[in-house]
Order: sequence, then C-alpha cells, then structure tokens
Amino acid sequence: MQAPRYTNSWQHVACRADFAAYLSFLSIDCERACNGQASEAPASQHWLHRNIDDFLWSWAHLLSGRLNGTGLLHEEGPGRPGWRGLAYQLDTARTAPPEPQLIRALAVSGTKPEEVDTAGALLMYAASLATDFSRDQRDCQTKAERGEWTGDGGSWAHGTLYDWFEAWGAWVGADSPRHAGLEPVTWRSIAGQLSVARSYE
Repeated sequence: MQAPRYTNSWQHVACRADFAAYLSFLSIDCERACNGQASEAPASQHWLHRNIDDFLWSWAHLLSGRLNGTGLLHEEGPGRPGWRGLAYQLDTARTAPPEPQLIRALAVSGTKPEEVDTAGALLMYAASLATDFSRDQRDCQTKAERGEWTGDGGSWAHGTLYDWFEAWGAWVGADSPRHAGLEPVTWRSIAGQLSVARSYE
C-alpha cells in the first residue's frame, strides 16, 4: 500500500494531489499547535489563528489587500490562483493579522459559491462562511447550556480548524464526477471547495 502524500510547503504544490497533501499537513500542524506541540513549519510560520472563523477572516483580509493594491497574492495566471497560488494564500492567511471591521460588513452579502468569479466575490463568500460558523457555534453552545441534545453538532460538520482542513483535504484528494470542476483552479472552484468542506465528513 502506498504511503499517503505529505507536503509541508506551499512551494511544493503543483497539482490537486499535492494540494490535498498540503491540507493534510496544515491539519496536522494546526492540531499540534492547538495542543502546544512543536510545529513542523518554520518558526516564522507559526499559527496565529486556530478557529475556522478566525482563519476565514484572515483570508478575507488577505484578499482585501489584493483588491486595494496593498497586498500581493501568488497567482499562476490572471484570475486563476492555481493549486500553488491557493496553497500560498492559506499559508499566508494562517499568520495574517486580524481583519479590519470594514470586512465584517461584507459578511451579509449573501454571496453563493456559484456566484464567485473574482477575488472580491471570494472575499465576501469567506466572510459569510466565517459569520455562519460563528453563529453555528453560538447555537450549539446555547443548546448545550439549555441541556438540549447536541450530539450531531450544528450545521458545520467540524468545529475545529484542523478537522476542517482534514475534511477539505480528504475531499479534494478523492475522485468523483464532481471533482472535474476543480480544474482549473479559479475563484469559483475555490468557493465550491469551501462549500463542500463545510459539511464533508
């Protein structure tokens, strides 16, 4: 049996299988960070955010920098981040500073994954996902405090960032007719990945 692929640098990502392997690394590395264990990433690349919503807000902040010219996102072509460009964004987002309050206003955009066709639209979709995750966690906490059953969790399949990365990587690394839409990597295909990762187990 072949050993699972493992990629601990965005610079080594060249295809979908590499990206799935990189998501696996992010999952393991994030879990170690949450448990106070040494990271496999360089010291300068430690985790700043450890919750799904915090990470999504940081990613939105990164995307906003691309829009206003103050940031630079690695891309493999106009409007096409590519697998390596997407991995670079995730690597940068895990150490990105907190987002300005202005970005939070975009969370009410109601952007759907199939409507995402630009970095700006992905920013709004990431913001709406971050808000939805926070709401879902609050709802679960409220139920628990009332003594209600919360065995199946909320509408998000995973409550931790590392489990979310693991699920995302497992889905991206699998094969089905739906996976044909992952190539080439566009802003819309990224939104589709995020939509699936929200509920994939």
